[in-house]
Amino acid sequence: MDRIDVLEDKSERLELFSKELLAETNDTELQEIVKKAAAELNSPIALVSLVLDQVQFFKAHIGLPPVLASSRGTHRDVSFCQFVVRDGETFEVTDAANDPRIPQHVVKEYNIQAYLGIPIKVNETVMGSLCVLDTKKRSFSKEERSSLEKLAKLVNIRLKAITKNRRQTQLDLTEATLKPALSELSNALNTIQGFISKSMLAETSIRTFLNHANHLFSDHSQYSEAIRLSLEAAIKANQLNEELFLEIEFAANDSADCVNALEQIVLNIDSTPLSEIIVAAQDLSRNATKLTGGFALPDFKSDPMIYTKGNLVIAVITNCLLLISSELGKKDSTCGINLECNEHTEFVKLVFSANDLGKSESKRVADNLQELIGSERPALQVDSNSETISLQFKTRNTNT
Repeated sequence: MDRIDVLEDKSERLELFSKELLAETNDTELQEIVKKAAAELNSPIALVSLVLDQVQFFKAHIGLPPVLASSRGTHRDVSFCQFVVRDGETFEVTDAANDPRIPQHVVKEYNIQAYLGIPIKVNETVMGSLCVLDTKKRSFSKEERSSLEKLAKLVNIRLKAITKNRRQTQLDLTEATLKPALSELSNALNTIQGFISKSMLAETSIRTFLNHANHLFSDHSQYSEAIRLSLEAAIKANQLNEELFLEIEFAANDSADCVNALEQIVLNIDSTPLSEIIVAAQDLSRNATKLTGGFALPDFKSDPMIYTKGNLVIAVITNCLLLISSELGKKDSTCGINLECNEHTEFVKLVFSANDLGKSESKRVADNLQELIGSERPALQVDSNSETISLQFKTRNTNT
């Protein structure tokens, strides 16, 4: 068959393609990688191929026929790289013309006879392949496979950098947008809290009147039954009003706490006491943690200053709580989240646990959190041990 399409269009893979990944401008690092791949495997053609919903796009290439070099892609159903994406594994073709697994279009059109493709990934999702192609029948040695695998890891690093730069741009835009929005929200909450205070003054006057009226009824039986019933209704309504105002006050205070915590994230604070960081994380994750039994604050011995920027630490702890809550939610657990705070001379270790949090869930939380954090940070360590997740932060020496 000239054309074969073996892929289902998985949204999580397609959603990862950004305009930066699909830009047609030459990427110097990827171009050097395909040159090395062609040289080290002694192949005339090498590609970084991204497999989309209808086409495969050549992000970097060397040795292509002019028509393919110009178009920078082919239809997906004539590609070999689709099999790499489908299986998530290395795919090899040694005699394309006699291989029933693959579409024959490029074999007939461009005399492609051999192929070796290694998966390339973004966020652990296979996006395409780093591949070499030859116009003669051949196999690939163990050393050649190993060489191409090493180069594929370099492609992964470069693709991650491209997507990270995009995320950083989005974060910068988000931060610029958040600041005025937080200011407006904070002002609105201050107004609501002002209304609550004034309403409480009014409620005090109403309660005083109701108390006087109730006293009059106790001494004078000549008042009509209708007025007495109205008074009872007014007392009930006033009680309900008190309860509602109390709930509004609690909600407004919770919202103000969240705004304060968000402001700390936006402000990029150099160093923050551990207690303030954990309180901010508690405020930001309250809605999720309360559904799974809540999150209690630990005891602090000396309340150290964290070396890592306060906004990052708040974000890390908040996301840790959210991820743990998600795992507990899957089990319908309401056992709550526990935190043990171990303070040392140069670092502090926060150990999170929950009665229904198993070893596999703990590891999944730690892995997902590390993925969110991204690059290695010497002052921050994330680990899972048995049924706990630990976050270790370097502390700042306050004497210097």
